[in-house]
Amino acid sequence: MAKSEEDREDLMQEATALVRRGEYHAPQEVESVTIGFRTSGALSLYFGQDPVYQFNDAGQFRRGYIDGELFKADGNRLVRMRRERNEQSTSLVSTPLSDVDQAELIIKMEWRLSMLAESIEEGEVDCSSVIPAGTEVAGEFLTWWRQQMNIEVAAAPNVVAPKA
Repeated sequence: MAKSEEDREDLMQEATALVRRGEYHAPQEVESVTIGFRTSGALSLYFGQDPVYQFNDAGQFRRGYIDGELFKADGNRLVRMRRERNEQSTSLVSTPLSDVDQAELIIKMEWRLSMLAESIEEGEVDCSSVIPAGTEVAGEFLTWWRQQMNIEVAAAPNVVAPKA
């Protein structure tokens, strides 16, 4: 994710950690959707600038940017990260989500991903760009989604899931 809310990167050009990435236009989305995979298989989805969903290599939700707020996984729970600024510094203040708020966030995420998957399956999604050329990123997302379907929260916000 970019360093500030106003400074979003050009994902197709600059998100080189996403070694396989594609930009798509889905009928239910106002902005383009960028789907990207790291070498480890960790998935990131950018629905325009907001929301952003990032998963670890085990398919668990690790962090995101949703409705203008940062979230991260901590002990299989979601924590809201709010920036607090004063004259000397900026700090991130962590607030754990309630069970209800966490469940609501996950349900909305699952709904959005299922709608994207359905649009891809129905052939309603147009690809405007893919890196590297010839990569089937949308198909890779469909395979990932069929294996997941129910989103779990990671133990930590790391790209690589901690080994048990």
